[in-house]
Amino acid sequence: MILAALLILIFSFIAEILLPWWSIAIVAFAIGFGKSPTGWKSFWAGFLGVGFLWWLASGYIHFRTDGILTSKVGEMFTLPLPILVVLITGLIGGLVGGLAAGAGFHLRKIFKKALT
Repeated sequence: MILAALLILIFSFIAEILLPWWSIAIVAFAIGFGKSPTGWKSFWAGFLGVGFLWWLASGYIHFRTDGILTSKVGEMFTLPLPILVVLITGLIGGLVGGLAAGAGFHLRKIFKKALT
């Protein structure tokens, strides 16, 4: 699971530089399809890989702009603390990655069942 999470993190980082934000779902789906032993491990690998990546990216933006951007976004969503924007961003990214990796695992399971 740790190897799958690291692979998702690294390849998602590269994909986000070159492609749109939703390319992380394609990366997590592909690694979930090919690498994970169970559905839950697949979900958690995708959740941790993408969630940690987005948490780091939003934390970097928060500290790089001295919290100005996150405080303005936090005001738009009426959040009490600007740092909650960073945490929620990681949570949303983790859910996208986890669901995509889980879907990849379950599609592989369907293919295996259909071929046997």
